[in-house]
Amino acid sequence: MNNFIGNFVGFDGRLNRQAWWLSVIALIVVAVVLSWIIGLVMGTGGMLTLEQAMDPAFLQKAAWQGLIVSIITAYPYLAISVKRRHDRNNNGYDAIALIVIGILYNLLQALGIITMGGPFQMIFGVVFLVLGIWVLVNLGFLKGTAGPNNYGPDPLGG
Repeated sequence: MNNFIGNFVGFDGRLNRQAWWLSVIALIVVAVVLSWIIGLVMGTGGMLTLEQAMDPAFLQKAAWQGLIVSIITAYPYLAISVKRRHDRNNNGYDAIALIVIGILYNLLQALGIITMGGPFQMIFGVVFLVLGIWVLVNLGFLKGTAGPNNYGPDPLGG
């Protein structure tokens, strides 16, 4: 916690589980606030009604909102996730793949290429779910490499 803001900048070094979870929580709060503000501006804010959930035009507008939030939060997410993967002596490309798939999904949905209930939504959903679980387990639950590794000294000082 010595350099909390520094967790979100750059890709060098290692991040332990506690610092990663605290950073994720902070990033989720920022994403929710950003989404709320952008939703107010775009007219997609508030509680989702059944009519809106069935309206392709509304869903497309909401996808643009999601794309904007995803792009804004991509760099800090990548910084903390790659550093966390470094703690497990891994390059972090799997965490990068997760955000790329998420942004691509939001873009295709915003452009109207992927629609609710369509086959592409199912394919993207399954791929994102499997990769998301893989990344979550690796980042949030598995212990880092004890002692120094290829990416720097042990963040726990061991």
